Amino acid sequence: MEQKFNIVRYSDIVNVKGLNQSSSFHSISLLSDDKRIYFHETTGRDHLNLRQLCAVESTAKENSNRSVQMFFQSNHVNLTVGPLAHILEKYPNIFVILIDVRDYFNQTPLEDWYLRGAWRQSPYKTEHFSDYIRILSSYKGGGMYMDLDFVALKPFDDNIFWNFVPEEDDSVLTGSSFHFQKDHPIVRKMMTYLASSYHPKEWSYSGPAMFQSVVLKFCQRRAPLPTYPVFLCPDIRVLPKTYLYPYKFAEWKRMFRFSNVSGDDAIFQSYAVHTYNKLSK
Repeated sequence: MEQKFNIVRYSDIVNVKGLNQSSSFHSISLLSDDKRIYFHETTGRDHLNLRQLCAVESTAKENSNRSVQMFFQSNHVNLTVGPLAHILEKYPNIFVILIDVRDYFNQTPLEDWYLRGAWRQSPYKTEHFSDYIRILSSYKGGGMYMDLDFVALKPFDDNIFWNFVPEEDDSVLTGSSFHFQKDHPIVRKMMTYLASSYHPKEWSYSGPAMFQSVVLKFCQRRAPLPTYPVFLCPDIRVLPKTYLYPYKFAEWKRMFRFSNVSGDDAIFQSYAVHTYNKLSK
């Protein structure tokens, strides 16, 4: 099955061995690709639920010219749960990457945070682990990150979705989606922030609060006003909320009430919609 589909182990890619030579990838360039779009399953499960599969499939469908990577912190993926096998067969641009988490954090600035393990006692351990590993993947290989509760509606134009952080609400940044090229200096700033201090009882400290703090300091600004198509500061865009968040956090129910939706509704101008899974699941 792993040879039939694009399912590989991270360790094999990094060591450039064990790869099926007839496959469409041959080297570490799979993990170092500024055009890739990547997701992380962070609960430790070996499968995705239907909503998560919708996130991956819609992204692959709308971005057929880009690698869409789904990371599992597991040594295998269960292809019998849901239509994952069918989706992998239909969309050759989807890659499943299996990681050993300790190995993934090894010899990185976040290794000590992982090994100390204070996050395991946090009431937000899954959320905080997700906050850390998404930045670690950006540090390792660049690309566009997305949470697994998005639905892609249009292709992500490189001229827009490049070195960006999104505004989720008025002057509020979020890390549920972002893009940075590999070796972008702001990623190093984020890694330093995450490695230097940790607040296990604060839900937003390593997530939205980190993005807000680091971006404003990096750009020497007081407020993260949307700036696209210009830059907030060199190589950093702030995308207006209409691009990925047509509905505010408190308006999540609007996504499920389309009987009387008008043609000028914000969703028709958006490139994706964030479903706020914690509320709508």
